[in-house]
Amino acid sequence: MTVSDPAIWIGLVACLLGCYFSACNIAIKIFSRARLTELLSDRMDNAKLEPFFKRSSRIPLMTGTFRTGLNFIVLLAVLSYLDRNVELATLHQYAVAFLISSILVSIFTVAIALSWARYQPEAIVAWSIPLLTVLLAIFTPVVAFLHLFDPVVRRVSGASLVDDAESDASDEVMSVVEEHESVGSVDSEQKEMIEAVFDLTDTLAGEIMTPRTDIEGIEYGKSLTEIRDLILEAGHSRIPVYGENLDDIQGVLYVKDLIKLINDEHLGEFDLKNYLRDVLMIPESKSVRDLLAEFKATKVHIAIVLDEYGGTAGLVTIEDILEELVGDIEDEYEEDEEKPTVRKIADDLFEVDARVYIDDLNDELEVELPEDEDYETVGGFVFSTLGHVPEVGETFSHGHLAITVLAAEKTKVLSVQIQIQETDDANTVNNGHHS
Repeated sequence: MTVSDPAIWIGLVACLLGCYFSACNIAIKIFSRARLTELLSDRMDNAKLEPFFKRSSRIPLMTGTFRTGLNFIVLLAVLSYLDRNVELATLHQYAVAFLISSILVSIFTVAIALSWARYQPEAIVAWSIPLLTVLLAIFTPVVAFLHLFDPVVRRVSGASLVDDAESDASDEVMSVVEEHESVGSVDSEQKEMIEAVFDLTDTLAGEIMTPRTDIEGIEYGKSLTEIRDLILEAGHSRIPVYGENLDDIQGVLYVKDLIKLINDEHLGEFDLKNYLRDVLMIPESKSVRDLLAEFKATKVHIAIVLDEYGGTAGLVTIEDILEELVGDIEDEYEEDEEKPTVRKIADDLFEVDARVYIDDLNDELEVELPEDEDYETVGGFVFSTLGHVPEVGETFSHGHLAITVLAAEKTKVLSVQIQIQETDDANTVNNGHHS
């Protein structure tokens, strides 16, 4: 072995450079912007760092390309050394060169680089900013060309085409929050609220809406006295008004608009139409963040959620969005509502609130009621299975479960009885009644 052989030095330099660029590639993806800014506070202000941060998303593409090229140089260096110093058949020479270069690359650009970047990502980035900035300027055309493949791959894979900058910003904010939480300056509730703000982008209106079966509305044509009674019973400050049914929403009634009628001597001339306000109509797929922006822009704080056929799927208010951020909000008009429960009557007999979620019931009773995108609760399952709003006492079987409706209203099921039978019956529907 000749140390002066240029192939050895070329291979060694390529390994070291490959290790460095590989570490940069990893560090640029995991460094904390807050910690880096603090590390460079005595050398560089935020204004000078901002251009680097804006272009940092393209650095892994450049360093990854360098690493690939350097790995190839290592292979050529090993092959060159073997060709001059070891007598091997050509095929064996290629195989040995590939094996040796693979070992070297694994040690330098994987094992060492990964450990280095994992333990000192900010230090690597801080030290590399000048060099990476210059290299990025020089190789901008190459990086720009390679970046053209990114949207193509995203479309093929079905990933979002939204710019990553927003996602990176939210990740950075959460990184700062976690740092402050670790030293006690941010508590867990504050952290959860901040996380909820970012989750608004991914949360859809259909996920937080009040479902159609729970909407309390006013039928158009009701008298003021009837409307007053409905308002007192519902306890809401804004109530939708419908025509023939809930698919025919005429507008929304703000209770405060009726206050001036308390001492009005002309109540006989009351016309509900004069007090209706516009209501937003939105699809179930609308993001909660976009809906919040629309609420703010239109100053309308209630929206009817439409299904794919244009029918009313539910209703969402600005309070629903706030509850996504801070948890349940109860005002002085709301009565304490008991949580939906599963009550055990006997070893194989249970009384179940229709609002209980299917997955919760399956976990609690160790059964397998089917879940579906059309419903989430036991009441929704009953309605979907029967195809109509059942009467009290109506019974049907699903697998080894006998389900009986215990309480129901005109538009929804309130509670059911579930009996777990020992034999697995086929899924049948029996629209009879208990005697």
